[in-house]
Amino acid sequence: MSGRVSALGAQARTRTAALRARLSKDSRAALGRRAGRIQLFPAVTLALFAGLGVAFVAYGFLRWITPVDTSKQAAEIDVTRIALTVVAGVGGVVALVIAYRRQRDLEQGRFVERFGAAAAQLGATDVAVRIAGAYAMAGVADESDGLRRQQCIDVLCGYLRLPYSPEIGANHQTKHVQKRAIREDTGEDEDHFEYRQNDREFRATIVRVIADHLRPTAEYSWSPSDFDFRTAHLEDVDFTTATFTGDARFEKATFTGDASFYGATFTGDASFHGATFTTARFGKTTFTGDASFHGTTFTGDALFERATFTGNASFGGKATFTGNALFERVTFTGNARFDGATFTGYAHFPNVAFAGRTSFERVDFGPRPAIFTEPRQWGPPPPTFDWSENGQGKPSNVAPADWPPTLAAS
Repeated sequence: MSGRVSALGAQARTRTAALRARLSKDSRAALGRRAGRIQLFPAVTLALFAGLGVAFVAYGFLRWITPVDTSKQAAEIDVTRIALTVVAGVGGVVALVIAYRRQRDLEQGRFVERFGAAAAQLGATDVAVRIAGAYAMAGVADESDGLRRQQCIDVLCGYLRLPYSPEIGANHQTKHVQKRAIREDTGEDEDHFEYRQNDREFRATIVRVIADHLRPTAEYSWSPSDFDFRTAHLEDVDFTTATFTGDARFEKATFTGDASFYGATFTGDASFHGATFTTARFGKTTFTGDASFHGTTFTGDALFERATFTGNASFGGKATFTGNALFERVTFTGNARFDGATFTGYAHFPNVAFAGRTSFERVDFGPRPAIFTEPRQWGPPPPTFDWSENGQGKPSNVAPADWPPTLAAS
């Protein structure tokens, strides 16, 4: 009998684990939100009926395991007293439910108040007030978790997605009014310009705040959250050693100056689809999920030395490398696609490891050297190029001359 109970218990645990695995992050969040919306009266009523049910079951169980001499009224009273004690415990449960709901409502009200105040500061004219608002929003995020923390992060990222004109300098134009002539022979044009003072410094502050919360030394880690930098304009950003556990979206973002992701870790999917970089530093970066640089433009050097791509990596879709592209000792565990890419500068792939399916079809290696010497792994299957596997039709600037490349000595 005990063996059967153990088997049933193991089966129940297995089913519970499977159910937990099927619940995605979004579905769990949705369940939490639905649970949070339960009103106080239904919650108390549910707790009351549940408690009464427990009391009824407890009474029946006690009557079953406790011999009761019906000729002795005291025995019946003792059982009833125990059941009433259980009922008193039910009252305590109801009180706890009320206290919990009251505390939760207080926390929600406090979050809304602080969130609103910080958001208002972010839109202030005075740059000092805006900077204070960035740190205030970060403070709200630190004291929150789950959906509330994500809301704070979304606001900070959302500011970076606002229109930005770097040619204006530190100030950003926020208003332009033109007055047109009422009639062709009268009237005048009048331009009004308003600027958001020191916007460059404020945007840099937001990036620093986010990056500091993504490093291993952060007191409050935001790494599990998602970050949406799509279409953002980012100047001289430093995400060195940052860890992105959630999804990181940089689609069509513009990076001016140095963009450093040196030693960073992307556990979720990382998308730089259609982004533009001046100088990109991804040395020793680890991409555990899929990494997309599809259609990305690198106007300066693209440095990926010793990076690791565990998932699929895409550098195709007319990705353009105007400067030098360094992929020395990069490891591609998943599929790697460079289809249609253009290399204007040097393309360095020495000591690279291609473990999955790799394609360099329709790639323009330009006039500069493209080096694939001494790879650490060359498939299987071997990477595909626009020339044959024995090198027939290979451009002269692609090294080594003897094709395919000889594996590096272990």
